[in-house]
Amino acid sequence: SFSSSLPLSVRPWWRALRMKRQNDDVMASGAAVNTVLCCSCGVPMVPNQTMRCAQCLKAEVSIIDGISRQVALPRCRNCGRYNRPPWTKAEPESRELLGLCLKRVKGIGKDVRLVDASFIWTEEHSMRIRVKLTVQKEVAASSVLQQTMVVEFQVVNQQCEDCQKSFTPHSWNAIVQVRQKVPHRRTLCMLEQLILKNDAHSKVLSLKQTPEGLDFHFHQRSHAQRFADFIDSCAPNMQKNSRHLISHDATSNSFCFKYTILCELCPICSDDIVYIPKGHNASMNGCAPLMLCHKVSNAIRLVDPVSLRAWDVPANEYFKRPFVVVCSRSHLTEYMVLNVELEDEKSTATKARHHVPGKGKLAVGDVEVARLSDLGVNDERHIVRSHLAGVLRPGNHVMGYDLRCVNVSGLDSDAIELQNADILLVRRQYKNKRKRRGWELKRLDKAQVDGEVPVDEEADMEEIMRDLEEDEELRKKVNLYRLGASEAGAKKSAAAATGAEEEDEDAEEDEDAPEVPLAELLEGLVLRDDSAPFATVVAQAASPFAPTPMPEPP
Repeated sequence: SFSSSLPLSVRPWWRALRMKRQNDDVMASGAAVNTVLCCSCGVPMVPNQTMRCAQCLKAEVSIIDGISRQVALPRCRNCGRYNRPPWTKAEPESRELLGLCLKRVKGIGKDVRLVDASFIWTEEHSMRIRVKLTVQKEVAASSVLQQTMVVEFQVVNQQCEDCQKSFTPHSWNAIVQVRQKVPHRRTLCMLEQLILKNDAHSKVLSLKQTPEGLDFHFHQRSHAQRFADFIDSCAPNMQKNSRHLISHDATSNSFCFKYTILCELCPICSDDIVYIPKGHNASMNGCAPLMLCHKVSNAIRLVDPVSLRAWDVPANEYFKRPFVVVCSRSHLTEYMVLNVELEDEKSTATKARHHVPGKGKLAVGDVEVARLSDLGVNDERHIVRSHLAGVLRPGNHVMGYDLRCVNVSGLDSDAIELQNADILLVRRQYKNKRKRRGWELKRLDKAQVDGEVPVDEEADMEEIMRDLEEDEELRKKVNLYRLGASEAGAKKSAAAATGAEEEDEDAEEDEDAPEVPLAELLEGLVLRDDSAPFATVVAQAASPFAPTPMPEPP
């Protein structure tokens, strides 16, 4: 500016006054930074309210006196959970365990702030956990003191409520009993695979196997009801609910019950012959007296093997008027096909209005068969009208029912005789019955009831595996797992130990025998850890486009 260019003697007087004030302020600020001697050690210091230096404050003032140094930490010995509450699972030296420990430390609040916390190493099986804490506290105006301390947590064994119930008869509150009045357990084995596929057993506390069926125990009634609804969607069944009084409090008018849901499965299974009396149901008018059960899901699908007509019977309609099972798979007889003549479509009966699975392959025709046990003994042959004419070829083996050997006492024998069918063919039989499969089925962990004879389900599981190989739609409902290299080698060695009998069966194996494609298999990857007591199984698609799993470490 113009005034700054003038000499000092001719500058305006107000400009000189302002410069003087600035010089006075600088001198005053420099004079304010004064030091005093510490009242304890005499070291020069900036004065504060305590008139002590930082070193004397650390030596004379303690901010960790009100913080607990030893804390009890309850832990259940059986399940390894800590009482938070509620009882929580926490791994050693994890963030969850550190947060659980800090919540039990008393004395840390608004005045004393927590700055840092970390574990101090202890022995693996030690019952003491040591944590290093760093805390801060403002002891005076603009004076913050920071100190470090070690808190020791003593692990105390305390049994949780769930483990207490496990040692008493009251470990569960609801039970689902699955029963089926049949001599085999194929339906229960198939239901087990459906449960594994849909992960319906996530809420099951325990599973017990009885000769009559299976018992599923649950902690809550809602979990049991949800599981019963899942069974209702898988198989026709009739449910009954009941409850049993355990205890009650007359003062508060509260009651404790145990709930039971009984699921009685339909006794009709696939490949069974059922008898339907005349006028049994209006929706089934015109059906034959003897029908073949083609499939059982949430409804019963019946097929007339002579005309290939089908009817679906809902579960509620069946339990109103149950059918009578005339023959089951235990009555099947093996026949050999000698000749097959398909019938012209124009001369067949009225076209079926319902969809039959596999109807594109099935066709009505005349099949000439001879009993396999009669070959070389007599020359008895039978010409049978069957719905399997489209899948049978001369030389094949087929399973069927010989109605001449069936006891039909108590039924309308006149109506059965009008059907003019002495033999009903059910399914094709492949020569190799027990093949060396490269896949397996997972099973649920079941406990036997005390005093009961163990149940042998090997034959039933073999029947289930055959059905899965022959039915593509059925394979979509279950998980098939590919065998590992070690398991496949063990199977081969066991098969080689059986001798030449097994080799003869392999030599007679049918070329068109059904097999499960590799793309439909799942591979069970086992993640092993030496410190872990159990192994975790992970399912991975074993298709040709799936990545190859890494080999296990030695």
